[in-house]
Amino acid sequence: MSQSATTYDYSRYGALKMSLADGIMTMVLSNPGRKNAVTPEMSEELTTVWDDFMLDDEVRVIVITGEGGDFCSGADLSRRAAQADQPVASRPTNRVTRAARKHIYAMLDCEKPILAKVRGVAYGFGANLAMGADMVFAAEGARICDSHVKAGMVAGDGGVLMWPLLIGMHRAKEYLMTGEPVPADVAERIGLINRCLPDDQLDAHVQDMAEKLRDLPPHAVNYTKASLNIAMRQMTGAAFEASLAYETYTMTMDDCREAARAFVEKRKGNFTGT
Repeated sequence: MSQSATTYDYSRYGALKMSLADGIMTMVLSNPGRKNAVTPEMSEELTTVWDDFMLDDEVRVIVITGEGGDFCSGADLSRRAAQADQPVASRPTNRVTRAARKHIYAMLDCEKPILAKVRGVAYGFGANLAMGADMVFAAEGARICDSHVKAGMVAGDGGVLMWPLLIGMHRAKEYLMTGEPVPADVAERIGLINRCLPDDQLDAHVQDMAEKLRDLPPHAVNYTKASLNIAMRQMTGAAFEASLAYETYTMTMDDCREAARAFVEKRKGNFTGT
């Protein structure tokens, strides 16, 4: 069977909801009861879906958004807290690091344009999932935050890969080292996102941009993206790999477990550097 005759079955995805219309694929992160926090199922699906999109001839542009009023609140820290005191299973490979690498690099390697449409919170991994898109549009009142340090972890989900190139090293250090949120209007002003829009204008603006990209010569658009992303990886790819290793290291520390417990118990953490 030729590639052009291949039919892609997106019904196998459960945590991601797909809708394809006139060459524009909308992918919705779906865990609305938890502000679309990343579940193991969603994480696994995000490691494979970009290859499907890239190979599916019916898909010209991808829009990623969250179900309901939020984009993605990051990892589910309540689940992490429940697992904090459990022994770590022995495995020959680190699945967390493998998934984190694939989440970001699969988006960069997908040659088709990806637009992020952000409402509410885009925190932790959710922030970097949005930043991994080629263009980011957010509603007024949205907040973008790489909150890894507040969870006791190094910013290893792609923050050090993308944020310094978007907003400069000093601003990147300010936000990544403090874990403070960036309001959407500030994010636009400093170059972290493309545009901050009134909520009632966001959908139409993203749709217009998706149609504009869809109607341009696809190879010209796609390989312009590919070329730019090669430059991104060459400039900061080594730092990303280091951050993944350091994130794995910090995930084994008492401070990381304490951060998860403090989050669930709604108290200030007591961090000791162990």
